[in-house]
Amino acid sequence: MIRFFCKEIYLGLSALVLTFIFSSNLEAKPIKEYVELDREDLALLIGEKIYNQPGDGCWSCHGSTGIKTETTNLDKDTKNKNIADLRNPASWTSFKIIQKYSGNSTMLSQRDISLSLVRLGAEDWNNELAPLIREYTGSNIIFFDEQMIGIHSKLLKKNARSISRKLKREKVKFKARDVIDIMATSVFYYIEESFIKK
Repeated sequence: MIRFFCKEIYLGLSALVLTFIFSSNLEAKPIKEYVELDREDLALLIGEKIYNQPGDGCWSCHGSTGIKTETTNLDKDTKNKNIADLRNPASWTSFKIIQKYSGNSTMLSQRDISLSLVRLGAEDWNNELAPLIREYTGSNIIFFDEQMIGIHSKLLKKNARSISRKLKREKVKFKARDVIDIMATSVFYYIEESFIKK
């Protein structure tokens, strides 16, 4: 009887431990995490500056109001074909990914996918994150058109230096390796505040 009781306790504890392990796996962290500013006013200012950057800024494809624009530098056949309307997150490719693959997972959120796309650009996103999502979803689809460059314009290094100086003037503590993350999260914050919440 004692042996049976010990065995029952052992099985009960094993089940409890396994439940804990699997429940912690179900509540997965986002695919990638990026450094964000605590100061919303500064994030909005930085995001607006990078979004509206002359040349290859986000506005050159998405427009100053977040909608497709006719002034893109793409050839006529592909112009505006895959450019998202930033005012409507349900039209974004990240939304389509979530609708098709996420189920009840916290691993894939539209915000995380979209933010990663802004941070990495489509080419790096397809190379780095698509394999993780393929593993998770079992899909072989590459999700983003490589015309989406995110914050990786020709002026990336110049912008990084400028933002770094701005953060120092504002007495914000940061690590040099986090500047690109701060730029991306600020642009995404600007998009959320300026186009989605309006």
